[in-house]
Amino acid sequence: MEQIDFAFKKNRRFGDLIQDYLSLLKIVFRHLNSKILAIALPVFAVFIILGFYLSTVINELIKSPPPTDSIPSMLVLPIIAMFLVLLFIVLIGTFGIEYMLLLEERKDLSFTSGDIYARIKQNLEKYVRFFLSSILVGIGLMIFFVILSFFLNLIPIVGQLIMGILGACIMLFVNCALFLYRQGREDLWSSYGASFRLIKSRVFEYGVAGYVMQIILQITMALIVMVPLIIIGIIAFNTVGFTDQFLEGFLGKFLISLGGSIMMLLVIFVSIYLIGFYVFQYFSLLESSYKEDTLEQIDQIGGTEEAF
Repeated sequence: MEQIDFAFKKNRRFGDLIQDYLSLLKIVFRHLNSKILAIALPVFAVFIILGFYLSTVINELIKSPPPTDSIPSMLVLPIIAMFLVLLFIVLIGTFGIEYMLLLEERKDLSFTSGDIYARIKQNLEKYVRFFLSSILVGIGLMIFFVILSFFLNLIPIVGQLIMGILGACIMLFVNCALFLYRQGREDLWSSYGASFRLIKSRVFEYGVAGYVMQIILQITMALIVMVPLIIIGIIAFNTVGFTDQFLEGFLGKFLISLGGSIMMLLVIFVSIYLIGFYVFQYFSLLESSYKEDTLEQIDQIGGTEEAF
């Protein structure tokens, strides 16, 4: 297959990060979306069934509230659901990471969803180990973030903007640690220190870029998803009506679960595009810090006689 003429490892500033990543998305748009749909459609079907079941449970709870002594047992289902959602988020993250790493390594679009799943399986232990370690690291970061957020919330608009940028900086730090560990450049715990050294000179600039890209993706996907959601709303209003009996019949439950599943599709696409942007930033940071691509080109020019 034709090679992709794109420099992944390149020293990029703020504007270059946004422009070059959007240019890359144009190149891989059809290929990436087909791979996302391969993972998203089965999840979409599962969420329709799960949403139909939950709407039935909620309707029953509204009609006949449970006794107080049965409330603890009812918390089991939400806990299981949260655990499944967490696993789902991890799967989505690893899918986006392996796609970008494969794309950078091969520089073509010849790989399939099976290739991505094979790499996830091959590196699953690393992902699990890092995820467990990130819980401990995340507790400390969360305490810091919550304390700082308390004071930032006192500043209208600007405080919320700073919180968003700070959150993007934290995500960049954690993700770069994961990428360093995934590629075998660092051990598990040393990857966090290496990540800090990698991003420290560009942390604010790249954090702002991550925050801006997040807003761009969310707005774009929301506008796309808005059309089917409006259609579902019109159908619901003209058939079932937004009354107390909305969840009584099959159609009302189905429309609720369908709308929720479409929102889940939005989450899947935004998450994979966003994790792809963090990998893209990681490649740029490798070049700006270690000049990897420059050194590779020098080696190719002067490595062997055949290269001349």
